[in-house]
Amino acid sequence: MSETYPTRIYQHAAQTDRIDNTPVVSKLPTIWDSLAKHGLEARYYFSDVPFLTLWGRKYLPISRPYAQFLLDCATDNLPHVSFVDPRFIDEALGTSGDDHPHADIRNGQAFVDLVYKAVTLSNGWSKTVLVVTYDEWGGFFDHVPPPVASIPAADRKAGNLDGRLGFRVPTLLFAPWARRGFVSSTQFDHTSILKMIEWRWGLPALTVRDAEANNLAEALDFKQKKIAPVQFAVPPGPFGGVCQSVTFSARAAADKWHMLQAMARSDGWPV
Repeated sequence: MSETYPTRIYQHAAQTDRIDNTPVVSKLPTIWDSLAKHGLEARYYFSDVPFLTLWGRKYLPISRPYAQFLLDCATDNLPHVSFVDPRFIDEALGTSGDDHPHADIRNGQAFVDLVYKAVTLSNGWSKTVLVVTYDEWGGFFDHVPPPVASIPAADRKAGNLDGRLGFRVPTLLFAPWARRGFVSSTQFDHTSILKMIEWRWGLPALTVRDAEANNLAEALDFKQKKIAPVQFAVPPGPFGGVCQSVTFSARAAADKWHMLQAMARSDGWPV
């Protein structure tokens, strides 16, 4: 129940050290540390500015531009674990590629489709799980009240006193063992993705949150015959352009992203 930075930090660290969009360098341990400690190859791919900049230079060695992700898929060179971020700078101006208002959502869907094609048409597809999710719900109505969960120490220190999760976000699960047309009624959250990674590779939980989360792999059916992936006809774009009218709040949001971009440049990231 907060802003973008805390939610995205949760996806990497299973906790957050802030409850708003502040560009302070984080010292929280992450799934990347756990993977490295256990000798597992991991890579973070970004499209414009790397969100891992919030940890300073720490994760620069495992970060690659989005084009490298497409090449790694094509050459069967993906690591054990990959994260891929779309373009999210200039969301307020309508030119991002992450479905965020005020962007043209066709660009976001074209990005998802290209990632899907790259993964499902690669030689590694038979042993891959692809998860597509969002950092937050977009600010629209949801009739289901957000549930609560245990509060990690960093959260409590940052001011999270109720442990309430955010509103529901759509999440798609693609895998040879994914049940086609199936909608799970199990409660998952962002740390359920971390829980699946930890379960698969025998890693310890990062915090109480991922330790107690339901494993996203529970939505898969490993007994079924592997299903061939369907390909979709999605226009590649690009679509739309800069919005003609930008509100004050939208400008403020854009300023936050530009601040993150400036941090990346100052730390030597290839932005």
